[in-house]
Amino acid sequence: MAARNRPRAGPMKDDSADAHEERNMWNQIVNDLKRLKTIQTRAIEVSKAIVETEAKMAEPPSLVQIDDLQDLYREGLKLAEEEQKILIDEPNDVIKNVGILTALRTASEIEPRNNSQSKSRNPKRQKLDTDGTVDSPGPSPGAPISAAKVKATTVRAGSVPIVKEPKELKEPVVKSEEGSEGVKGPSAEKAGKFFIGAEVAYRLAKAKEDPQWIQCEIINIHTTGNKKRYEVQDPEPDDNGQPGQIYNASAAALIAIPSPETPLPDYPVGKQVLARYPETTTFYRAIVTNVKKDVYRLKFEDDNENEMEVTRRFVLDLTAK
Repeated sequence: MAARNRPRAGPMKDDSADAHEERNMWNQIVNDLKRLKTIQTRAIEVSKAIVETEAKMAEPPSLVQIDDLQDLYREGLKLAEEEQKILIDEPNDVIKNVGILTALRTASEIEPRNNSQSKSRNPKRQKLDTDGTVDSPGPSPGAPISAAKVKATTVRAGSVPIVKEPKELKEPVVKSEEGSEGVKGPSAEKAGKFFIGAEVAYRLAKAKEDPQWIQCEIINIHTTGNKKRYEVQDPEPDDNGQPGQIYNASAAALIAIPSPETPLPDYPVGKQVLARYPETTTFYRAIVTNVKKDVYRLKFEDDNENEMEVTRRFVLDLTAK
C-alpha cells in the first residue's frame, strides 16, 4: 500500500504530482480566505473605534487621546497590509491562485478521467469503493497540467472570478485544557468541540468492519430534545465542481480536528493514533515513531513499513473518550 488514497479522490499514477499540487493549492486558498475574514472583521472594529475616539476627543485633545488614536491608525494600516499580502502578494496571492485553480479544473474537464488507472492498493479499501457510502471526488486533473506553468501565464486582471466570502465560523467560547481538543464523540460534544464551521474526522456509516474516516466540516446542527445530529460536508468538490457530499452524523461518528491556534497534545513514541494520510483527506490508523516540532513521524498500518510525516493537528487520539 505504497500509495494510499481515498477511493474517490486517489490521483492517477501518471499525474499524481499535479493532483497533489492542485489539492494543496485548494487547501491554501481556503485557509487564506479564513484568515482574510478574521482580518476584515478586526478592521471593521478598528474603523468603528477610530470614529468613536475622534468623536470623544476634547478641544484641544489630550496626549492620551492622541496616543490612542495613533495606535488605532497603526493597527488599521497593519491590517490593510496583511489583507494586501493575502490577496495579491506572493506566496499567498489568492486572486491569482483562484484563477490558476480555475484553469486547472477547466482543463481536467476537457478529457474524461481514465478510471481504469485509478486503483486502491489495499483490497479492503477497494471493497469500500463498491459497498460503502458514495463520496464526492476531490480536485483531480484529467490531463496533467503543471500549476507552475499555468501560473507563469495567468493574468490577474479582469479574467479572475469573484471569490466568495467564506462562512463565518460560529465557534463558541469554550475553556479547554491544553491539547484536549482532539477528543471524540459525546465527550467532544459536551466540551463544545462540535460547532458550525468546525473541522472533523467523520466515520463513514457503511464501513463498520474496517472503519474509514474522512475529513469533513460541520455545516449544520439539528437538536431534538437533548440529542443532536450534525450535517457534515466533504470539503472537496465533485467532478462537476459542485459542493462535496453532505452526511448526517451523530457525535459518536465524529472526532474533532484541532484548530491551528489550539495547543496540541504530545503523543509518545509507540502511541496508536488516527492520522490523515499525506496528500489525501482520509484518516488511517498509525503508530508514532518520532516527534518533531510541527509534525509527527508515523508508520501507517498495512503500508509496507514506510514512515510518513504528518502535521500535528491532523494526528488524532483514537483511544480518547
